[in-house]
Amino acid sequence: MAAVATVAALGIFVASRLAAPYIVSSSLVRGSIEKAISRWSGHEVEIAGTPSLQFWPEPRITLPNVTITSRGPAKPGDTVIGGKQIIAHVDLLSANFGLIKAVMGNPVFDDFYLVRPHLYMHRDAEGHLDWAGKGLLSDAIAHAEDNGKGGQTLDKAYDARIGTITVENGRIDIDDQQLRRKIVIDSIFSHLFWPVMSAPVGGTANMIIGGVDTRLDFSSSQPLLLFGGGVGQTEFSLTAPVMTGTFKGKTGLAPARFASGDLSFSVSNVPGLLAWTGATLPGTEALHTVAVQATVTAEADRIRLDGLSLTANDAKATGLMDMAQGRSGKPKLSGTLAFEQMDIPTVLGAFSLSAPDIGANKGKSGLLNWLEFDLTLSARKATYSPFTLTDMGASILVTDGTAVFDIADSTLADGALVAHLEGRNGGFDQGAHLDLSLTNADMSDIEGKLALTGPLPLGTGSLTVSAETNRALWETKPSDINGTLTLNAGPGRITGINPDGVRQTAAAQKFFRLQDAGKGDWAFDSMTLSATLGKGSINIDKGELLGSAQSGTFSGVVPYDFKGLALSTEMRPSTAPASNEADGAAPLRLFIGGSWPDLILSPAGAQPAPKQ
Repeated sequence: MAAVATVAALGIFVASRLAAPYIVSSSLVRGSIEKAISRWSGHEVEIAGTPSLQFWPEPRITLPNVTITSRGPAKPGDTVIGGKQIIAHVDLLSANFGLIKAVMGNPVFDDFYLVRPHLYMHRDAEGHLDWAGKGLLSDAIAHAEDNGKGGQTLDKAYDARIGTITVENGRIDIDDQQLRRKIVIDSIFSHLFWPVMSAPVGGTANMIIGGVDTRLDFSSSQPLLLFGGGVGQTEFSLTAPVMTGTFKGKTGLAPARFASGDLSFSVSNVPGLLAWTGATLPGTEALHTVAVQATVTAEADRIRLDGLSLTANDAKATGLMDMAQGRSGKPKLSGTLAFEQMDIPTVLGAFSLSAPDIGANKGKSGLLNWLEFDLTLSARKATYSPFTLTDMGASILVTDGTAVFDIADSTLADGALVAHLEGRNGGFDQGAHLDLSLTNADMSDIEGKLALTGPLPLGTGSLTVSAETNRALWETKPSDINGTLTLNAGPGRITGINPDGVRQTAAAQKFFRLQDAGKGDWAFDSMTLSATLGKGSINIDKGELLGSAQSGTFSGVVPYDFKGLALSTEMRPSTAPASNEADGAAPLRLFIGGSWPDLILSPAGAQPAPKQ
């Protein structure tokens, strides 16, 4: 009996397919699918081509040149045809339909296949997408509710069947008023599975965004809540050659925001990402990879990132972030980041990120046009080449048109360093003013980092600098720096200077090289120096050495590259009585020129000290 039933069923199936072309009208199916698309989208539908029907193995209709237009008047900037705004155009659309209901004159369609669909979308200044008219989809969105279990509920009256949607070589044009730019996504090949509107949705899409192959995997148990501008359970991953990103939790799409969940993304090629997005990030040319992981929690007025893990190249940081509305009306990002190692110019350069913005000057809009910052930073090691600070505690405050980077505590060359850096015009990319204090530092360590050789002061010293530049910090060269410098050091010694040898050689020669005066050191109890910085040089206003045997003063110009320096100096005995002047104890004035460390000395003649 079972075999007979099977054969009978198969016979009925085959017979129905053979008879279908004679009992199902193509014009009926065409008119029905035209109405179905219109009811589903809420827009007008026009089919310009001749439909074709097939009934094996399933009844299916194929429609060429399908155009969906808005029922309302076209607005400036819209893509129009016949005075109407075009919502979408599909070169070829096909769908399955039920044979029995088709025979009864009311076919129901599902499993749609779209060839070269072109969708035109508008995103307003608030971030909402304007694409759905008043139809079955908008009705379902309006009546969908959260079921409290991570899903959605929908009255059966609005629960239309969809099935699968397959897209071959599609394109989306988005006129984004919020970003003030046009976005094109093309070469879309996707497959979406959405049985009925109340069900979860899932799918994949391969596409080209900005010339780059990109893959999106997406699923949501609350799609109608998402499409309606609400928050729903979502899981997605984005994969591109330069980056990958995933999110799992609750999120909203319009305007884009996160509610709560696990977020991660990694950038394997930062320059490639910047080129892809059209953004710029000056001063970070050495930054190649970035990775971020965090748990996101959002409330009505703030977003929090807990368990934040940030990796930039080989530098790693952990901490937490909080974003809320600042006093200026911009979002304000606050929090703490603890680095094992950080590069200061790279961190400051990140605040100069700019992105395409057709409404902004030169078509760019900077990060600081969108956000304020109040960050506390710590680092076991912090570099500003060629120097490395240890155990640094710092902060970055960007608000009310000011940008300040403060180092409250750090160690450099065994000394304590504090600094205050204030950017120009509310950022760090147009110059800055620096106030720096380094106390009780090992001068030999500083000189070693600068790769200096020759006659150098050794010992413990304290340095204060007040300087400014009109260029971005990462572009600043020594010749761009202007300011003042003071140095206090001692006790110590200057290597490579033999005071007695200098006196003896000066008595016999009008010009001589410093090394011709013999080896030795100039010991001092204290050294003071005050100078101005400018025009590529250290301009020493006054320098003084006080020692138990020899003292001296000096002034002049030392170029930053230590070439072509010009100094005037006077050596004098510290405690020699006036009666010893004839024995070579009188002050000796010298002119020092040449390039460091190959110095040329020329005596100006001994000047006897005034008699008391």
